[in-house]
Amino acid sequence: MDKEEQKTHNQILTKTYKWDIYLGILLTIFAVLLGGVAFIFIMMFGGEFLIVAENEWILYVFTALLIGGTIYSVIMAVLSKRSDRLRGLLIEKISNKNARLAWLLFWAIWNIFVGIVLFFIFRLLYLGSAEAIPIILIVILGIPFFGYAALLIIGSIKLFLEKFRFKREARLMRGLTVSGIVFLFVFGSFGVIMAFWNPQWASGVQRQKIFVGNQIGRGYRIPALIVLPNDIMLAFCESRWDAMADWGDIDIVMKRSFDGGETWGDLQVLQNRGEHTVHNPCPIFDNDTQTLFLPFCVDYKRIFIMSSTDLGITWSEPRELTQELDSEGLYCATGPGNGIQMSNGRLIIPANIGGACVVFSDDNGITWQKGAYVGEGEEPQVFESLNGSLVINCRVGRGGNRLIAWSYNGGEAWESYYYAKDLPEAGTQASVFRFTNTSTHMRSRVLFSNPNFFSRGHFTLRMSYDEGETWNVSKQVYAGPSAYSSITILSDYTICILFEAGKYDLRESITLIKVDIDWLTDGQDKLVSK
Repeated sequence: MDKEEQKTHNQILTKTYKWDIYLGILLTIFAVLLGGVAFIFIMMFGGEFLIVAENEWILYVFTALLIGGTIYSVIMAVLSKRSDRLRGLLIEKISNKNARLAWLLFWAIWNIFVGIVLFFIFRLLYLGSAEAIPIILIVILGIPFFGYAALLIIGSIKLFLEKFRFKREARLMRGLTVSGIVFLFVFGSFGVIMAFWNPQWASGVQRQKIFVGNQIGRGYRIPALIVLPNDIMLAFCESRWDAMADWGDIDIVMKRSFDGGETWGDLQVLQNRGEHTVHNPCPIFDNDTQTLFLPFCVDYKRIFIMSSTDLGITWSEPRELTQELDSEGLYCATGPGNGIQMSNGRLIIPANIGGACVVFSDDNGITWQKGAYVGEGEEPQVFESLNGSLVINCRVGRGGNRLIAWSYNGGEAWESYYYAKDLPEAGTQASVFRFTNTSTHMRSRVLFSNPNFFSRGHFTLRMSYDEGETWNVSKQVYAGPSAYSSITILSDYTICILFEAGKYDLRESITLIKVDIDWLTDGQDKLVSK
């Protein structure tokens, strides 16, 4: 090599060393940002995925390795520039030419795969956080995903071009092999866990899937279940363009059973407003007029109600209640779950209209009024206590306890709320339902269902004998991912719960289970009528 060639060669090496340093710094920035995203995900959305919540240590180790690996790459790049020799490259330890090529090709292909997966992971996080955090923050959170994906894919394509088109020696850009190894660790760890992941149902639970994800290309969430005369059962939910998305093309759908939930009819679309979000079904039955009401909301800002006088076969045109309830400009969400009719005839729809409250009617649904705000909480459910007071049970932040309050005037004012120490909060809706009362049975019983975990999983059914003061009876129904639920009972006091459940993700299906008091109490309690 003459002097001119040596000079050119040295210039190329110097440029290479500089780019290695710049790339290492860029990867370090992306690694720190990605670690921040992992932390935010765990804090804000870790409760969404049970398999992640139960294995958070993998994300912590992944973050430490990724940041540490990129810092190591920067240090090696600086040392290479100072010594004028490439240092810290794993490929240097491979002397066999074919083995070196295999090593390079493996990581190039793997990094392309990781880059593609990162796009899908960001999409998943975007759907889960859309409208929950500002769009500018979502853009910032997307930087490390798109940055890493671009570098991994471009670096691999560059290797292929240099090796097979230009026929010259090539290596992956500095830091990409280390990044590939770290991503292999996190994907491999969760892959192994998923391979052995097999959450179990409790023995003795009769179950069937009512709404299954990807039917007609859609996902299903937010169940509501009601039993009408003659054990006619109606199951409602949201049909979503994507099960993760709380916004966009969402419809209200229904299925009907004439035999107490043993068999079910075809899916019926009750409300379809194109790209608008139709959400939060919360059925309520007026026993005095035999009228079924179905309140729902549109785009989280308008409230509607429709009714049926033939047990859900035909429905009236929806009537808007937004102005009637003085809720213009407020966040609006009925239920979800069920409404109730109190012993005095008042119809109660639990709701969140600028805050947790109820909507009530004293004229069989002709007019409706908004009650007082509880003070905190959201996605409330209600039941009537034996003394005639209305008890409200609300969702709060993940990791806390359910919020409880009561009203002596049917929701027009609330006593001071408190947090139920027996009811852990997974940051999700729950269901509460009057099982028996002392006018028909020897004992009062109230049922409650929700995930018994800081994440959305380990679905549990509880029972209280003291009007919800304590919940001494508790039994896990399903050990896997689960979330929103709706309880009702058949005429023979079979307990029916419609809830979100799946093997890997709660959005896989909406499942109906049936149990009885013998199962719930392990034979320690029996229904005794007066």
